Amino acid sequence: MTYTLEQYNNLESDEQHNLVFTKGYFVDYYIKEEKRYSMYSLFKFFVEVEYSVTQNKIVNLVAFQEGKLLERYYIVTDLKY
Repeated sequence: MTYTLEQYNNLESDEQHNLVFTKGYFVDYYIKEEKRYSMYSLFKFFVEVEYSVTQNKIVNLVAFQEGKLLERYYIVTDLKY
């Protein structure tokens, strides 16, 4: 089964986590202070996972399709040789 962004956002937190880590594809990550941010591609949208190093746990998931969150990651989409 596939989900739209809206359907995903309406799921319980446990279900969202399960989908990201079983169906999502890791794209990129960056580290800022004591947090690690990882982006996954899931269905036709992206999910950013915020992990706190000091708390040793995931503190937030944010699903999105475009915008400022996507701009945080360096993704090569158009290579010219």
